[in-house]
Amino acid sequence: MQRKPVDQHRPDSPRQWGADRRTAPHPLVPPPVSEGRIARGRLAIVLTIAVWAAYIAYTIFEQFVVGKAHSPKLVTEAIVYMLVVTALMGSAMAYLITRIGFFYRSRGHHRAPRIALDPFLAGATPSVTVLVPSYQEDERVVRTTLLSAALQEYPGLRVVLLIDDPQKPKNRAAHRLLTQARALPGAIEAELAVPFTRAQAAYDRFESSLADRATRTATVDDMRVLAAEYQAAVGWLYGLGHRQEMVDHTDVFFVEHIVNRLAGDLGTIAEALDRGAAEQAVLPVERLVQLYKRLMAIFDVTMTGFERKRYVSLSGEPNKAMNLNSYIGLMGGSYQEVSTPMGIALVSAGAGRAELTIPNPDYVLTLDADSVLLPEYALRLVHLMEQGAHAQDAVAQTPYSAFPGAATRLERISGATTDIQHIVHQGMTHYGATFWVGANAVLRKKALDEICEVAYEGDWEIKRYIQDRTVIEDTESTIDLGVRGWTLYNYPERMAYSATPPDFGSLAIQRQRWANGGLLILSRLKDQFRAKTARGDKNRFGEYFLRVNYMASIFWSSICLVIMLAYPFNADLLNPVLLLVSVPYFMMMAADLKYVGYKRMDILRIYGFNLILLPVNLSGSFASILQLLTGEKSQFKRTPKVRDRTTAATTYLLAPLALIALCAYTAVRDVQLGQWANLIFAVINLVLASYAMIAFVGLGNTVVDLFTHLRGWLYRPVQPKKRARGATTPAATRTAAAGHAEGHATAPAGAIGDWASVLHYGAEGSSPGMIAVRSSQAAAASRRTGPNRLAPSHSFEEYNFFTVFQPIFELGSGEVVGYEALTRFADGSTPERGLADAREQGRHIDLDAALVRAAMASAESLPEGTWLSVNVSAGLLRRPRELEALLAESNRPIVLEVDDADPADVAALPPGVRIAVDDAGAGYDSLARMESLKPAFLKLGRESLTGIENEGARRASIRSLVEFSREHGCVVIAEGIESAPQRDALAACGVPLGQGFYLGRPVPVERALADARR
Repeated sequence: MQRKPVDQHRPDSPRQWGADRRTAPHPLVPPPVSEGRIARGRLAIVLTIAVWAAYIAYTIFEQFVVGKAHSPKLVTEAIVYMLVVTALMGSAMAYLITRIGFFYRSRGHHRAPRIALDPFLAGATPSVTVLVPSYQEDERVVRTTLLSAALQEYPGLRVVLLIDDPQKPKNRAAHRLLTQARALPGAIEAELAVPFTRAQAAYDRFESSLADRATRTATVDDMRVLAAEYQAAVGWLYGLGHRQEMVDHTDVFFVEHIVNRLAGDLGTIAEALDRGAAEQAVLPVERLVQLYKRLMAIFDVTMTGFERKRYVSLSGEPNKAMNLNSYIGLMGGSYQEVSTPMGIALVSAGAGRAELTIPNPDYVLTLDADSVLLPEYALRLVHLMEQGAHAQDAVAQTPYSAFPGAATRLERISGATTDIQHIVHQGMTHYGATFWVGANAVLRKKALDEICEVAYEGDWEIKRYIQDRTVIEDTESTIDLGVRGWTLYNYPERMAYSATPPDFGSLAIQRQRWANGGLLILSRLKDQFRAKTARGDKNRFGEYFLRVNYMASIFWSSICLVIMLAYPFNADLLNPVLLLVSVPYFMMMAADLKYVGYKRMDILRIYGFNLILLPVNLSGSFASILQLLTGEKSQFKRTPKVRDRTTAATTYLLAPLALIALCAYTAVRDVQLGQWANLIFAVINLVLASYAMIAFVGLGNTVVDLFTHLRGWLYRPVQPKKRARGATTPAATRTAAAGHAEGHATAPAGAIGDWASVLHYGAEGSSPGMIAVRSSQAAAASRRTGPNRLAPSHSFEEYNFFTVFQPIFELGSGEVVGYEALTRFADGSTPERGLADAREQGRHIDLDAALVRAAMASAESLPEGTWLSVNVSAGLLRRPRELEALLAESNRPIVLEVDDADPADVAALPPGVRIAVDDAGAGYDSLARMESLKPAFLKLGRESLTGIENEGARRASIRSLVEFSREHGCVVIAEGIESAPQRDALAACGVPLGQGFYLGRPVPVERALADARR
């Protein structure tokens, strides 16, 4: 029998008058639309066009033919007024057209049954990674979002929380949010591992029992066992819902309509299995396997967190787009963390060196941190995109809906506009004008790769998949995909829900961002138009009309409404027939509000709501124009998602009050002049704007916010003066000056770094890792040219690299006796590649010397008593004077590791310099090199160690080599030790020293020090 949910208390937070009384969400599939409603929608379109055309024709006749516009002022007024009416009519028409498209799509949609989804689920499903960008979110909000993503009925799901909080929080609250965000992924993964482990063990037992049977057939007992596993999952889900912290209506929705509904679905399956078993009916094995895999898929998730702000190699742009881009750009690669003078960098890692490996999925699912998904979201959308008819769909989504049961009037009306926008977006798909709405979407990774743009910030490669030129980044990415022939699709169901801002301050931030950006990218529509023409695709007027309206209607509608409110137009232009242009629009929207669970009269509340948002929309539009003129990006402002109220900006409070005053003045003036038609318009605006300020902002909140801004303007606390960074006392200054003089006097005048690095990077340029390499030949030529001759140009080359250290151990005692310095270039290229590139420019010797100097400088803090091994090229080895001056800078013994050296080169080295050479296969060649070069160390490579733990002949060969080297005063170092058996076998062969990933990885000097202190 199906388990019942544990009693779940509802939040007892106060509810405003006029709050949302809905308790149930919208139906997953829209209810069917009658022919009568479609006919009324068509009639509204015809009536709007007919009335508008009649009004324009009548106005042109009266003003220009009859001659009532007998002055330039009246002519201008007539033209402007007709343009205003036309622009507003265009926005109304766009809505009326899209709702018809929604009706057609909702009638034609057939939901895929589970019997079609379960075989897909049990097969080789494409890989999916869910990305949840988060910035200082409340822990409860993020947990709910992550759980809704984790409970998707999709196998092998990978969920990544992209934490964008500052790495150094400035207060306790910020530190708490960061700490909680970091802990969430691991905690949720561990929580879901309990039911997944149980379900997987049950499936393994089922498969094992099938293998032991004579035929692969199921039994009644198999069905009962599977029913018990489903019931166990039901109990776990109800327990999860009971543990949920209940604060507001979003928590109620999550528990009742995601967790408990999923539990109810599983309970229904359990009951069906039990009833079938009671009737001695047995399902085929394939069907039981599908049901097992569905159960496992619900809990099969890997969850992790990622913080791009930890790494200097990733973009720090403060917006959601670059947070997503930073992680998407890493997909399909292996990386290691390297400490650089600028901070920690993620660089590409070779085989066996990766500290972070990020899979390259087939699909990326993006999900805002205040949104939730129904459990079938990923399954249904990926299943759709895998169909041949949708092979060119780059984005599939279900435009989000508002949570039911909002406790405030503002959330209810804001939610009503959200649910109306769902209809609009679904209708736009009917005309091929779909836009990506960024709150949630399934993205085809192949399509993202095609629109990727690569730029550079310093030496770091920055990939942009989602454009961040504007703060409505998903809109421009829609055009990028369209230019390359990709399409977008709105799945005609309601499977995603997103929170609406709970107060006017946070709502203003959100809506100001929505209004900013469309104008900037409007011109890019021509690129999509041309690309479709080049491909031979037909450009439809309806598509581009709806796209232009989507991107620019907020601007022109706001401007037109302000003009109509503020300017006293000629009374002859105000014709009562004009009201009929807007009547069909308002009547149809009122009907749609009723259709989605609100009241018809809410249309008046929405109108007043939009009136007080006029300054917000205009602010966003003007910011877009300012960016167009200056080229400077508008600041990305995230919508606050906190429990406390957000203070509204002064402009957004004073401007609506000024609008109300203007409407009152206009009404009085219309009474005095007898302009009764205009009086009606002014009174409606006055009443509805006043209602909106009282109901949605609140008189008390308005006064408090204005007082807060006034106090902040009048009283600004004086911060105590801080000592400037780097400021010193006079005595310290004198000491520093002396030290600088001494350093200047003793600094070696080599071909590397020195003053060239200072000129390139300032005082910090001498730090290891940021080097300006000056060619020795160029330097010599500059000395020969004299003061009146021009030195050769392009004599400097910048290289960005850093040094890591791998410890060398004494195998017998386990003590560290030395370190090998290894170079990592910032762009991920190998040292061999860097030297080869430098060789083409004649700077390979200078670069090699720079690498050695950087290694010695970084190694100064390594433990005392250890020696340092550095790799040296044959070219630098053949310059003993420069090499001697270079090695004199070190404070510890240096071992030169050489690959290609002649006995004459080694003989010319300064006294006391030790060298290490690689073996040539642990055979005669190694013995011959040892006799001719007389090295202090011989390094056995990975090839020489292969199979040593199992092959006696190889161990005997290495014993002979160790004995021969000991007779010639040479010490053997085994490289590439990757396991304990290898280490033990080498120690048994008498090899004294070793290094490798098993013993210690190459790490920055800070980590090497930390490891040494353990």
